[in-house]
Amino acid sequence: MHLTDPLPKAAARLAAEGARWAVALDDQDKLHGWIAADAADAAGGGTVGEDARLMEAWLPVGSSLKRAFSTMLQHDAGWIAVLDGDRFLGVLTPAKLHEALRRSIDAGAQDIPRSDVELQTVADA
Repeated sequence: MHLTDPLPKAAARLAAEGARWAVALDDQDKLHGWIAADAADAAGGGTVGEDARLMEAWLPVGSSLKRAFSTMLQHDAGWIAVLDGDRFLGVLTPAKLHEALRRSIDAGAQDIPRSDVELQTVADA
């Protein structure tokens, strides 16, 4: 969603996608925050930017799995925004974090150096 999107349009899109939330981006696709589907639906008029909440759970692309897990726990977040500088790339969910951890553990069991483990990035997800 973009900050200038009307809330009724945002609410309809979230409902059609079955989503409970969406990220709020500015006109240059930089992360501004997030908006909950129920807030967009209840608000009636206005824009996404007026109802968007500050995004506190984020990390830079290329961060370690340890840092990603720590950030998720620190913010009690169900997902974390991933940024390249200030450009939004996507989100990291507990399921994706678990997949990456599993690949790392499997590589360790096979004596593959961790630096050689190909982890899917958020941009690839």
